[in-house]
Amino acid sequence: MKKSNEFHFGATSVMREVPPGQTAVIKFNGKLEEIETEWGNKMKYPILLFSHPSYESISKEGIETVWQSNSQASRDLATALEQGIKELSAAFHKNKWELTRTEEGTYFLDVIL
Repeated sequence: MKKSNEFHFGATSVMREVPPGQTAVIKFNGKLEEIETEWGNKMKYPILLFSHPSYESISKEGIETVWQSNSQASRDLATALEQGIKELSAAFHKNKWELTRTEEGTYFLDVIL
């Protein structure tokens, strides 16, 4: 069945938090933006989610969702992308990334080569 983008309704899927001490694998899938939420300003990254401990099954094509975060990792990535670092921009658009949450709740992002 052919779908039309002219009429599209529904809420955006937001990725669940990564539990402390666990990791998720993501691929950035669009342009980031800063948004205002009821919990303050956050960075919003459209992503494909490939693995996450809070999701029972994810197809190998991934799940289209968004990562919303006010973490230092999300802000540092946005700042670095604004600087126009060619290698970072290429990795941002091409590679998968591992999103790690420490036991203390801090997030880290590492590119998967």
